[in-house]
Amino acid sequence: MSFLKNHPKALPFLFLTEMWERFGFYVVQGLLVLFMASQFGFSDDASYTIMGVFSALAYISPFVGGFLADRILGARVAIVWGGIFLSLGYAMLALPQLHDFYLALATIIVGNGLLKPNISSLLGSLYEEGDPNRESGFTIFYIGINIGVLLAGVSSGYIKDHLGWNAGFALASLGLVVGLLTFAAGLKYIANLKTNPLPDLPEVSFWMKAAIIGCCLVTIYFLSLLLQDSLLSKWLLPSAGIILFIFLLFITFREEQPVRGRLLTLNALIISSIIFWMIFLQLFFSANLFIDRLVNKDVFGFHIPTTAFYSLEAVFIILLGPIFAWSWQSLGQLKKNPSPYLKFIFAIVCVGLAFIVLMVSTYFTNSQHLVSPLWIVLSYFLITVGELFLSPTGLSAVTILAPKRLVGMMMGIWFVALGFGGQFAGMLAKLSSIGSSVTTLTGQLEVYRGAFLDYALIAFVVSFFLFIIQLVMNKILRVH
Repeated sequence: MSFLKNHPKALPFLFLTEMWERFGFYVVQGLLVLFMASQFGFSDDASYTIMGVFSALAYISPFVGGFLADRILGARVAIVWGGIFLSLGYAMLALPQLHDFYLALATIIVGNGLLKPNISSLLGSLYEEGDPNRESGFTIFYIGINIGVLLAGVSSGYIKDHLGWNAGFALASLGLVVGLLTFAAGLKYIANLKTNPLPDLPEVSFWMKAAIIGCCLVTIYFLSLLLQDSLLSKWLLPSAGIILFIFLLFITFREEQPVRGRLLTLNALIISSIIFWMIFLQLFFSANLFIDRLVNKDVFGFHIPTTAFYSLEAVFIILLGPIFAWSWQSLGQLKKNPSPYLKFIFAIVCVGLAFIVLMVSTYFTNSQHLVSPLWIVLSYFLITVGELFLSPTGLSAVTILAPKRLVGMMMGIWFVALGFGGQFAGMLAKLSSIGSSVTTLTGQLEVYRGAFLDYALIAFVVSFFLFIIQLVMNKILRVH
């Protein structure tokens, strides 16, 4: 394909690997809240709490996975190990006991930590410093992610409805196997790259690898216990967030200028992304149950599964992604590309508008008090625009602004921010919890209406303050 001619030969293989990895992850992500309510009878509050903690840990774990790849394993080994753990975790979700369910979630967390940051940082290492194709390459890569999301959303609901939950989770596990085989096929294009920034790193011994795998297994066991304890969501994760923030300040201010200025900018981007993900992830929290309960899913005689709706976001990314990639490349050549910070502000405004649309939709229902699916289409279009402003820009910014020796770790911290977004998403979703006293559809509509308005107001207030902060930062740091 001609648009790939200026990109590394390994890009299509990384594209396909991430596509299949995200396919498996989003099969599970889309089914999880529904699965907990259906199979284990969890309340909305309980489901949101477990989903929030799981999402947080799944995206915080890349901080450790990036460090291991940078210092010990290298990106390639970490990616393979992560894929194996993910495939096992998805398969374990088919086991019937609640204890096995928590073990499966913990295995997925460890696998995501090893794979997720390192495939992105590996892509960044394929581009020379200052290459104008870098951001375009990450946007193409992001399209691959969303083809996986699309396939997951379209297939998982129908398979679950006709073959059961176990078949859906088996499908996710199979997706990871295909992704690993694709990555192996592309290794010849990256075999000569020093993906680890430490050139004198010794070969990792068999016993060191065995010890790391042993630590992963012990971690899985303890995470499965923590997932069952609400204390984790109340104290441990927020405390870890404060410690991480202090750590970020420490590593930033020990650097000399101009590295310190670049890290300050990157830190501001990472922190602001938490707000975006907190609202964005309602797609898998409150919006998922809203669609399941209150959206008319019968269209032209066909019944659309709940999980198919989140694939709309992937459809829009596939359609709009090339346009965004071309736009950033063209604006970059003209030196008129908006700053990453400004793109982040646009992103948060877009998710606010998306939930204004969902709030308005609750006033326009049919005779059965169900919302038209067209409102979901418009809302998810706005969410997608916001995601394209923020996510590929953030991935690219990490590889540009972080010093080479810290790229893996900072990529991990980028996903940690997504994790805290997931943690706060679980808390925020409780605004939409339907209690036992709400017995009518009109009552449920009122609860969701108020929650969606609150989400939008949070987005608009935060985007305003970020705009003010950008003006101050540009003046002090002279970063544009």
